[in-house]
Amino acid sequence: MNMQVICKLLFAATIVALIVGCASSPPRELVQHNDHTRLAAWYQKEARDLHARTEEMRQIKKEYEFLGTPKEGHESILVQHAKNLEHHYSKAAELAEAMAKAHAEKAKNLQER
Repeated sequence: MNMQVICKLLFAATIVALIVGCASSPPRELVQHNDHTRLAAWYQKEARDLHARTEEMRQIKKEYEFLGTPKEGHESILVQHAKNLEHHYSKAAELAEAMAKAHAEKAKNLQER
């Protein structure tokens, strides 16, 4: 491996570590106070962030693909990992959107009472 490839791999690994480390959990105080309006907003923001991470991983996957594959017809392990993370971030974004919708509906139901 040449130095340029090693630097690209190190950069990509750093980005992945930062992305994964930035994941957050819903604010406990909002859950404890039944604040569904703010929880809906929090999950909407989380979904936007996860969609951004999905796109970042898609770009990283393209960089890995640019590096080439070890054998014709086989993906490198780096490309496969990037695809997996892209899929998981995308799925997590869908789940966050579903949570936002559920909290918004709950908030609406509580306001109508």
